[in-house]
Amino acid sequence: MPNIELTETLRTTIRTLRKEKKKRGDELSKELGKGASYISQIENGKIKEIDFDLLDNILRRITDLRGDDYSKYISNIIDNSISHMTKEELQHEEWMHQFDFEIREYPIQDSVINYIKEHLAILNYTPQEFVEIINQNRGLKNFPDIESLKPNKIRINIIDQGNGSYHVQSTIKFDLPITFIEDILSKKRTTISYINMEGILYNLFLSESCPEELIYDKCKTFLKAHGFLTIKERNQHIRESIKQKSSNNEHFTFYDVQPTDYDKQYVMIKKDIDNGFDFLRDKNLAYAIKKLEQLSLNMHDDLGFTTAIMSSPLSKIPIDKKKDFWSKYKNLLKSYIDDDTI
Repeated sequence: MPNIELTETLRTTIRTLRKEKKKRGDELSKELGKGASYISQIENGKIKEIDFDLLDNILRRITDLRGDDYSKYISNIIDNSISHMTKEELQHEEWMHQFDFEIREYPIQDSVINYIKEHLAILNYTPQEFVEIINQNRGLKNFPDIESLKPNKIRINIIDQGNGSYHVQSTIKFDLPITFIEDILSKKRTTISYINMEGILYNLFLSESCPEELIYDKCKTFLKAHGFLTIKERNQHIRESIKQKSSNNEHFTFYDVQPTDYDKQYVMIKKDIDNGFDFLRDKNLAYAIKKLEQLSLNMHDDLGFTTAIMSSPLSKIPIDKKKDFWSKYKNLLKSYIDDDTI
C-alpha cells in the first residue's frame, strides 16, 4: 500500500491525541516494534511518510478503542478539523480521505436495505451469490498490478484538476465475507464504510448492464441521497452554508450548517447533554467540576468502557428501585476497586 504523507495537521493530531491519552512516545514506539524515538521522529517531521495500516495502528493504540467506538472517535476528529479547512488545505490531507473511505462507518437506512433487496430480486441473485460477484473485482479488469493490492484495503490517489479542484480516485480489491450482504439485509450489520457501499452499488449497476462510464456518477448520486457524504462533500457543504448565511446576515449555529440529518441529530443530542451539565453547574459548581473531572479521567482511560456504562438504559430503572440499584452498584465498584473514597 502506498505511504501516507505525514502533514503538519496529521503530526499535530498524533501528538495531541497522545498527550491527551497520556501515552509516552517511547512506550508507543516499542509497542509498534520500532526504536524508542520513532514516534518523536514522526511528530518532529523527521519521518515524512508512513504506511496507512501503520498510521491506523498508531491511532488505535493511542485511543485504545475498537470497532464502532474507534470509527466514531476518529470521524469526529476529522469532522472537527475539516470545518475549519479550505478545500485546498483538505486536498493535501490524504490520510483524512483514506480514513473517510475505509474506516468511517455510515448508518444503513431501511431505504438502502430495500433497494438492495429489490435489485437482487430483479437480478435473481441470492445475497451469497452477489458477494461472490463482488469478490470477482470486475472493476479491476484493466488494473495493471492487481496482486499488489491488499484485500479490502483501499488505495487513494488524489488528482489535482486545476482551478482549486481535485478528484479522489479510490481503488480496492474486495474479499468480503460470504455473509456480508445477508448481514445487511437481516440488519445484523447496521453500518457500512463508504467504499463497501460503493462496491455494492457498482456491482448492482454493472450487473444491470449500466454503461461503465455512467456508473460512477450513478453511485455518487445514490450515495449522496442516502447520507453517504465524503469529507470533500461535507467540507464543501459546510463552507457554502456558512458563506450563504453570512451573506444574508443570518444568525446560525454549528447545527445549522451540518450536511445530513444524522449529523444534525448528533449535534442536538450533544447539545442536550451539555445543557444537562450546565444545569448541574448552576446547582453546584464545585460538585459539577469534581464529577466532570472524574468523567473526563474515565473517558481518557477507556472511552468505550465509559460510554457503555453511561449509555446503559438507566432511565428504565423504576424510581423506587434506584436507591437499591445504587447501593448494589457501589458495592460492585468496591469489589473491584480498593479505594475508601468510593
